[in-house]
Amino acid sequence: MMDTVQHHARGFTILEIQLAAVIFAGILAALLLGLLMGRSSYVSAEAYVQLQQEARRAFDGMARELRGAGQVNNNVTILDPGVQRLDFQIARSFDISVCGGVCWGTDAVLLPNGWLHYVLDATNPQNARLMRCVTANRLDPMPVDFAGCRVLANSLTPNLANSSFMYNHATRTILVKLQTSVTSQQLPGGSMVLSPTPLTLRVRLRNTL
Repeated sequence: MMDTVQHHARGFTILEIQLAAVIFAGILAALLLGLLMGRSSYVSAEAYVQLQQEARRAFDGMARELRGAGQVNNNVTILDPGVQRLDFQIARSFDISVCGGVCWGTDAVLLPNGWLHYVLDATNPQNARLMRCVTANRLDPMPVDFAGCRVLANSLTPNLANSSFMYNHATRTILVKLQTSVTSQQLPGGSMVLSPTPLTLRVRLRNTL
C-alpha cells in the first residue's frame, strides 16, 4: 500500500517537462507569428488606403489645373519615362491690349507672370515626393530645399522610371505616372511597393498653345 501511494505522489519527469516546454514554446511562437503577420497586414492595408487616397487627390487637382494649362514645357515633347519636371502656365485673365488675348502665368501673387512646375523630388530615397513649385522663368532651378513648394504626394518609389511625366505635343496629351511605396520596420524587408503598376493620369489639354 505504501508503494502505491508513493508511486502516485511522484511528479513529472524531466523528459515530460522538456516536452511540455517545447509544445508551449511552439504554441507561443505560432501566436506571436500570427500577431506579427496581422500587424504587418494592418500596417500595409492602412498605408495603402492612405497613400492611394493622397495620390488620387493629387491627380484630381492636377487634372483640373492641366486641362486649362498653356505653354506646357514650352511646346517641347516629352516621351521618355523618368522625366522629373513638367513646366506650364495657367490662364490668369483675358486682356487683348496687354496680353494679346489670354494672360498666362501663375496663381502666385508675387509671380503672376511666372511658371508652375510639377516636380518629382527623389533627393530623399526613402520619401520621394511629387511637388508643385513656382518660379519666375521656365528654366529656373527649383527653390533651395523646395522652400515655398507644395507637397502633392509623398512616399513615391525612389525609382523615378516608375513615376514620370510624359507630354505628347502632337496629341496635346499629358500622361502622369505615380508609384507609391511605404517604409516601416513592421513590414517584411522594411518596405513594400503598394501598387505593382503605377497609378496613371491622362489629361488632354484644351488650349492650343
